[in-house]
Amino acid sequence: MNRIFWTVALMTVSLVAQAEWYLRGTHNNWQADPMQDVGSNTVVANSVVFMTAGEIKFDRWGDWSENYGANQQQNGANIPVAAGTWDISFYTDTKDYRIDPANPSGGGLQLHLRGTHNGWATGDLLSDLGGGQYGACRNFVGGDGNGGPRFKIDPNGGWGGDEFPASDVAASGWTEIVVDGNSLSLVSVTTDLGENCGMTDFRSRSMYFVFVDRFANGDSTNDNGNNAAATSTVKQNGGLSEWKKYWGGDIQGLIDKLDYLQALGVSAIWVTPLNNNIDNSGSDGAYHGYWGRDFYEVDEHLGDWALVDQLDAAMEARGMKLVLDIALNHSNQDDQYEFGALYKEGVFVTDYLQDNGTWYHRNGAIADCGDSDPATQCPGEWNDPWSFRNKTLFNLTDFNHGVSANSTADQYLIDAALKWMSHGVDAFRIDAIKHIEPGFINRFSAAVRAVNPDVYIFGEWYGAGAGDSLSMQFLNEGRGSELLDFRLRDHIENAIAGDITMTALNAHIESRTGAMGGRESWQPIFLDNHDATRTSVYLQTSGPVDNGRTGKGFSKALADARQNLGMALVMTLPGIPTVYYGSEQNSTWFTANGDGQIGHDPYNREAMPSFSQTTTAFQRIKALAELRAQSPALARGSYTERWINSDILVFERQAAGDSVVVAVNRGGSTSITVSALGLADGQYNSLTSADVVNVSGGSAVLNLDANEVIVLH
Repeated sequence: MNRIFWTVALMTVSLVAQAEWYLRGTHNNWQADPMQDVGSNTVVANSVVFMTAGEIKFDRWGDWSENYGANQQQNGANIPVAAGTWDISFYTDTKDYRIDPANPSGGGLQLHLRGTHNGWATGDLLSDLGGGQYGACRNFVGGDGNGGPRFKIDPNGGWGGDEFPASDVAASGWTEIVVDGNSLSLVSVTTDLGENCGMTDFRSRSMYFVFVDRFANGDSTNDNGNNAAATSTVKQNGGLSEWKKYWGGDIQGLIDKLDYLQALGVSAIWVTPLNNNIDNSGSDGAYHGYWGRDFYEVDEHLGDWALVDQLDAAMEARGMKLVLDIALNHSNQDDQYEFGALYKEGVFVTDYLQDNGTWYHRNGAIADCGDSDPATQCPGEWNDPWSFRNKTLFNLTDFNHGVSANSTADQYLIDAALKWMSHGVDAFRIDAIKHIEPGFINRFSAAVRAVNPDVYIFGEWYGAGAGDSLSMQFLNEGRGSELLDFRLRDHIENAIAGDITMTALNAHIESRTGAMGGRESWQPIFLDNHDATRTSVYLQTSGPVDNGRTGKGFSKALADARQNLGMALVMTLPGIPTVYYGSEQNSTWFTANGDGQIGHDPYNREAMPSFSQTTTAFQRIKALAELRAQSPALARGSYTERWINSDILVFERQAAGDSVVVAVNRGGSTSITVSALGLADGQYNSLTSADVVNVSGGSAVLNLDANEVIVLH
């Protein structure tokens, strides 16, 4: 995908509301791009770039309610499209279509990619990326009798001595190739990328974390479940005990709000655990989903398998992926309620009282010093691998995972995950991954990827990130799971709060590449979550919050502006952006919990405050999520700091001829000149403000207001 094409697409956003027909496909991650009405019952999309072979459909209204595929059929099969740059026409009366080669730029320049992938044949043309650049994404799986996988570029396909470079260029796996058509030279060659060069992997997606019970109630008949005492009738109007009960959010409610989430631009939805949780919990509710009892069944408060299938179908129609939170570390409490009771499809398997060590560890709790005296504490156990993997996390009955082979519990959990995949789950978030035997994570990831190689997996390791040696050791051991980046979250929050400089934030960002073995773009990054005081609360309150901190006491206006600045960083830095429900509404709750922490658990799990699509936070996240879906630079590009001081950070993301420049200013209004930009000369409209920026010779003047974000593409 090229810079010029997508800049045009973004600058014409004001026309979207007037469009009737939209083009969707693998080239744009199935987003809705408006087609131009040229009369005579014909709509067109010109110069559509497919870096590799893909598929398309034609969508009337842009909401999938009426769409056409192959053989002029409504809801028909996807239409295949070869790699190249195409002019695509659709005839609204007959529902037929044409796909024609686009007129090449540069006076008819044709660059043939010839290599071991195609037997050195002619005819494999590079796509015109605009700005004088051409590119291709091809899968090089083997070499020939003269060497390994490799290629050359042959202008006009004649082997006339003008092919370049002089020596064959090595390739490996999915390889992205970018060429300068003016100088006839290679710009970049990137090897061993994901399928289709990562254009459709999770890095192109923006993820939304839904706390299902608190999001939307679509079916009040299931609110009480099997224990009405654990469901609140007053919800957030009640005291602390009412916040620890079910409030009625369910799968149907999520289905009902998919259009809202699609409007926000998210294309992956992470849901709290949907599996069956304990019933016999007195007046406490397992509303969060982390007190599991049957990993093979849907919790009755949330719905049933038929609803999961409906959710999957509705998300697939919108090009969305379903991410399931799964607690592979534990079941439920070992000292109360159901005492670690475990079921499989409704049939009792075991509990902590009956188990002889086959299913569960019996090594005491982390930091209990191995004795029965609650007064003695050994906090060092939280950083001792044997202790934090083989002892109980608080009082949650700890599964006995095999070190080198699957235990009985391991096989139970793997098979449960496979069942959820058969109902549409595309990815997993592993709860408390720090506390699980690493060998099991390898076997779990291998088992699910044997069914679907594209499954994305990430885990919660509290405090993980660059600078935390144990978590980075785990990440670089290649366990098959990425990690939520808590350290980056902390640095972003500290920067927007004014507790560290932008220079310090940049230093941490730059340290991630080495710490993460070059996989920083695969790690989920976030600002708010369900285990921390919301950033907006921290910025506004002047009272105590989590981790022994005191709030900043900002006004709401300043807090919102700073939170929005922080979310702009989340949406544009290397990593997969994750939006906690309500952050797009600057959600807050200022009650202190039982430990005196304002806005902390459970008061960071409030009811969804609004589904407004007009807030500044919503509009900013939407613009940047849509940009990520279209921009290789944001999805997987390099990070380069371009200008910095204590209050301002300007950085550029670049990949495959695509460039995104981001400027964030937490200080007062000022103007700065930024040089060495990769943007082509021209005029750019910021996607997050009203600024119009002129770039000339790689230099631009940025007029930054206080707490402003400028994003150029």
